[in-house]
Amino acid sequence: MMNDVVVPVSALVRDLKHAVEGAFGFVAVRGELTNLSKAYSGHIYFTLKDSEAQIKCALFKNQQKMNHAELKVDSEYIVYGKLSVYEQRSEITLIANLIIPYGEGMAAMKLKMLKEKLSQEGIFDVSHKKQLPQFPHTIGVVTSESGAAIHDIIKVSRKRFPPAQIILSPSSVQGRDAHLDLIKALERMSDIGDIDAIVIGRGGGSKEDLDCFNSEELARAVIKCRKPVISAVGHETDTTILDLAASYSVSTPTAAAELIFPDGTVLLDQAANAVSNMKKTVESSINSKLMFLDNMTLSLKNPGEIISQTYHRTEKLLLTAASKIKELIFDAVKDFSALEKELETNNPLSPLERGFAVVTQNDRMIKRKKFLNESGSFSVTFKDGKVFVEHD
Repeated sequence: MMNDVVVPVSALVRDLKHAVEGAFGFVAVRGELTNLSKAYSGHIYFTLKDSEAQIKCALFKNQQKMNHAELKVDSEYIVYGKLSVYEQRSEITLIANLIIPYGEGMAAMKLKMLKEKLSQEGIFDVSHKKQLPQFPHTIGVVTSESGAAIHDIIKVSRKRFPPAQIILSPSSVQGRDAHLDLIKALERMSDIGDIDAIVIGRGGGSKEDLDCFNSEELARAVIKCRKPVISAVGHETDTTILDLAASYSVSTPTAAAELIFPDGTVLLDQAANAVSNMKKTVESSINSKLMFLDNMTLSLKNPGEIISQTYHRTEKLLLTAASKIKELIFDAVKDFSALEKELETNNPLSPLERGFAVVTQNDRMIKRKKFLNESGSFSVTFKDGKVFVEHD
């Protein structure tokens, strides 16, 4: 019967762990720090106590980057974190997220907690940062219209980049609801289409004056804005939530203007150098082309010389052709004489010159008497004429 309610130790401790961790969310605990040690893993372990109780605490390595306070034994701190049960020893341990000296107060702790929350959400990630244009033309400024910030920005812009236009969206920069005023002024500025960047800031002030720039709502409005936002809150050491959420963060409004506006004098010098270099390049190119034309001109012959050379070449060709023609005519005459002599030698009438006669009968030369038909007509050709012999 008893076995029905008996559970292993591990099951009991596991139920205890679920009960403790489920019952408590994040807690903030104040106490004196003792038994401080840092393990080989990089985790920090300590005990937080008061006059009546104590609790073991752990600050893991990955949380230490969010905690810049120096931990000293016997000093009071506020530890913000979640409770956990270490099952092997059934120990309740406070897993710390933030540790701040007690003297800094709850406001500082809340601010650090808010920074951690927004950081974990990715509000401060680089992916939300927007680039400034190289040559901004229209700049929006969210600040007090009576403060020094707007005058400092205008002064720097007129000196560095006179063509720039400055548009003020006035807002209160301190007070209980100043963060809401800043958000409205930012939203009004975001609706202007040709704004290149927006500066949010003020001149110097006390730590309390920075409260409106540590607003969670303002941080979310900044990353929602389509334009790059520059945080320009005049302060020395404290980093505001606006500084972390903005695309750029500078220490003063003057520094913001110097960041945004290029130095006109430097731009003019760069332009002059660019024009000078371009002029040298063009002159070099022209000189190169002129040298090429000069070389081409020098390589061309004088037209009179070309005509003279052509005339002499033609004259020579004509002389050669005349000589060749004469040679051909001479050879032709020589060949003709030879043919003429050969014809004369082979002429059948040549024997007539020596006293012979040619007997022809029926258009045939009669070379033998036996071929002569004495009863028929025939003719006898002499050198000086022809005789026909007719038979009756």
